[in-house]
Amino acid sequence: MSKNTIFFLIISFFLGKSGFSQEKLSPINGVWHGELGLNDRLHLPFEITLNTTKNVPQLCILNGKNSTPLILKKHKKEVYYYRFSEFDSELCIRYNDNGKQLSGEWTNYNKTSPVSIPFTAYLSDETRFLIKGMPSYDFTGRWELVFADGNQPAIGLFEQKGNELTGTFLTETGDYGFLSGNVDENNTLYLSGFDGAHAYQFVANIGANNELNGLFYSGKNGPTGWSGKRNEQAVLRDSDSLTTLNNLDPFSFDALKLNGRPYHFSPQKNKAAIIQIMGSWCSNCIDETNYFKELYPRYKDKGIEFIAVAFEIGSPTQKRKRLKGFIKRCEVPYRVVLGGNKGVKEAQLIFSSLNTISSFPTTIFIDKQGRVRRIHTGFSGPGTGVEYINYKIATEKLLDEISRGD
Repeated sequence: MSKNTIFFLIISFFLGKSGFSQEKLSPINGVWHGELGLNDRLHLPFEITLNTTKNVPQLCILNGKNSTPLILKKHKKEVYYYRFSEFDSELCIRYNDNGKQLSGEWTNYNKTSPVSIPFTAYLSDETRFLIKGMPSYDFTGRWELVFADGNQPAIGLFEQKGNELTGTFLTETGDYGFLSGNVDENNTLYLSGFDGAHAYQFVANIGANNELNGLFYSGKNGPTGWSGKRNEQAVLRDSDSLTTLNNLDPFSFDALKLNGRPYHFSPQKNKAAIIQIMGSWCSNCIDETNYFKELYPRYKDKGIEFIAVAFEIGSPTQKRKRLKGFIKRCEVPYRVVLGGNKGVKEAQLIFSSLNTISSFPTTIFIDKQGRVRRIHTGFSGPGTGVEYINYKIATEKLLDEISRGD
């Protein structure tokens, strides 16, 4: 057999394994309109960019200013499995023969039992929400809001250009990430976000006295009512005041290493620590982890240790497996240990020296004298703009002080 024949057979093999057959039209590059079928009536829209490279379709999920690349995990015949880069979930996609449509399922493995939601997508230059006309109202600004479930306070941060709308919602336990949507000719607001862990959709109308009234859907849950009014001075309670120490005893806790062996933490002389109470299923926790990955190389040699204590679903073996996958996916450079089962009540048992834990993440900053200097509830990520910048400034100021031994 000639070398040219062998080369041709190798190339044909890999094209069959990783790309489209020559009989099937490749999907067209561009922005695609996707819809998750949350129920018979509600379809959450999102956008996908598709760029075929070496006969293999590369995908990114768009949410406002944020682009999340998907990783091609495998494919069987014409079914492609894409993994989200930061969460334990995937898109299973079947490409239509005409190259202009696709269908499949989003499967979220961050639940007690995996949840699958069907979706479809087609090549489109339409708006995210299929609206008509141009609005006469501009939602740009800061809104003081409340969600009906428990009267949870929130702040809406919106930026509108024509009928395009982006923004997010701040709460005392974190934010809703990058959201994107539209405003129609009736001045109805539509926003959605899809990051692989969560699928959010918001709709609201502007009414008398410029008050907003709307509904919020989270995955297959909902709706939850929300309402409020414009207030450029709106603030939430200080995130550093929501959780405090029960006593003045030295802070400590017990957890498990990922090999199943016990792990005990107590302050060490001349060694500071950041304790991150989190979960691999939590979007705000991933945002915080990405920020801590930036901080780690700056402070690890200055006597500051980073430790993530995770609370997960599944059996002990499944929990450890999830965390090993999380460390690999997110390239976490610092120590990760297992706290226990998913839930703030479980976290409260491990961290009994705290008066309450109301959110994942909750983060504890300990100085080189073993003193707890700060306990921060929630995390305002990059989707919050100035809020995120201000948090970074305050945190790095504190870490500089701690690293000097102040």
